This record gives sequence, structure tokens and C-alpha cells, in this order.
Amino acid sequence: MNKKISLLIVSAILASALSACQSYVKERSPGLYERNSSYTDSDGTTRERQTSTDITVDSDGNRKTVVRSRNTTDPKGLFNKSTTSRTREVIEEKQ
Repeated sequence: MNKKISLLIVSAILASALSACQSYVKERSPGLYERNSSYTDSDGTTRERQTSTDITVDSDGNRKTVVRSRNTTDPKGLFNKSTTSRTREVIEEKQ
């Protein structure tokens, strides 16, 4: 039961992280942007979130954005750490 709840929480965090990344990507200049956060809740579960956004523009002005996120949940105890990774690629053609 706890594993299902943890998976649901990690999925929600991942979805919110990716939607947040997309909202500021259009205003960012080309480059690599990274964000890392970590916290431990009152039950002793440690959660880490790593998000990187790589924005490139080719010679034709087409913009390519690759968003990589990795969420790790480590509940208190042994051998129960789980990691979820996701990569999303968006290519915007110059109009």
C-alpha cells in the first residue's frame, strides 16, 4: 500500500516538474539549466528531484528543448529505494 502511495506521489511531482519546465522554456536563452532539490519528510522518507533542461537553436532558427527529470524516493529502511526517470524532447520550428 505504501509503495503505491509513494509511486503516486512521485508521479505527481514528476508531472508538476515537467509542466513547470515547459512554462519557462520558451523565454529562456539557449543553454543547459539544472535544478536539484532534496528533502526528508516526517516519516523519514527522503525525496530527491533532479531536472535538467537543454535548449539549443540550430542554424535555421529551430529550437530544440530536451527536459530530463529524475525522481528518487528512499523510504526509511533498507533496500526500498526507487527511481523514476523521464526524458521529453520538444522541437519548435521557426515560423
